Amino acid sequence: MSMLKKATNKMAYGKVGIYGDAGSGKSRTAAEIAIGLCKTYKLEKPVGIFDTEPAWSFLLPLFQKAGLPEPYVYDESRAFTDLMAWTREAKEACSVLIVDSISHIWRDLQESCLARINDSRKEYGKRPLASLEFQHWGPIKRQWSEFTDEYLSSKVHFIVCGRAGNVYEYQDKDDGSGKKELITVGTKMATEKEMGYEPSLLIEMVKDLEGGKIINTAMIQKDRADKLNGKLIPFPNFKKLEAHFQTLNIGGQHFDSMRGRDSREVFTDAGEDNFAAEMRRRDIALDEIREEMLRHHGHGQDAGTKAAKAETLEKIAGTRSWERISAMRLPEVQRIRNELWKLTRGHGYGEQPITPATLLPGANDAEGKDAA
Repeated sequence: MSMLKKATNKMAYGKVGIYGDAGSGKSRTAAEIAIGLCKTYKLEKPVGIFDTEPAWSFLLPLFQKAGLPEPYVYDESRAFTDLMAWTREAKEACSVLIVDSISHIWRDLQESCLARINDSRKEYGKRPLASLEFQHWGPIKRQWSEFTDEYLSSKVHFIVCGRAGNVYEYQDKDDGSGKKELITVGTKMATEKEMGYEPSLLIEMVKDLEGGKIINTAMIQKDRADKLNGKLIPFPNFKKLEAHFQTLNIGGQHFDSMRGRDSREVFTDAGEDNFAAEMRRRDIALDEIREEMLRHHGHGQDAGTKAAKAETLEKIAGTRSWERISAMRLPEVQRIRNELWKLTRGHGYGEQPITPATLLPGANDAEGKDAA
């Protein structure tokens, strides 16, 4: 089958992102767009709202005034797993979906990942982490991509609202010291950093002052149809934004999920997630060190036993700190494990264990028999 096909408009549903500070009009603008879509295109199904504030009860009169059915509002959770379950259910039952605020969902995903990591570290007697580390972001982003795929490919109009977050950059200080300072250079939606690239219409809501009154203004940061790019629209509603939606193929075919194909066939076994595999092997090696220390020195908590364990660690690892050993990379942990086995059993990794009779003095005979 040829991959060369004539271009067609496969954007049949609006995909909108709205972000801004508190009180800038994010939720109101989302409601105006949803109501306009339903009335303009005679959409009969109700609007569905995943409300994390919860605050949409204040906007229900807008739907009543427009003569639309009452929206379905879910306001019981900020959990990413609940958002995914809600999306799969609501896209079949609703005409327009609104998530407000997506920033809470992104925070839940990070906090849940950190909590799960610390639960695991607690089982191994490790100190909990105060924050996520570099290697943890891969799994988080893979989970997040499941939502963005639903957001883009679902056959439903979809609006996400988020809080504004600052964009920072380093620049040289003006005092000629050669040092750099961190400055704010812009704003973005406070969520996963690539989320701003997903919507076809991205709106930043700001508060302007005019004649002593606050004017909620839409700054059009991105319009893929290039009808509204860069415009400032006070008190935006569907009519003022309609030029974007007129370019969509509403009622036509919408593109399918992009996750149906991948490139795993180009990778051999060496293409396995090497970092995850290394972390698993390192944890196993650390556990083997811990178990061998207990087998050799026993489970005693007296000062003498603790001192003997510390001396053994220092002899094979150059440190008495278990935390330092736990932070080492796989090759170093494996080297320490092998040195420990040579010290306690007289053999290294990959060799057959010898009998308990060859254990160094201090090994518990009963434990040695069990190990044999």
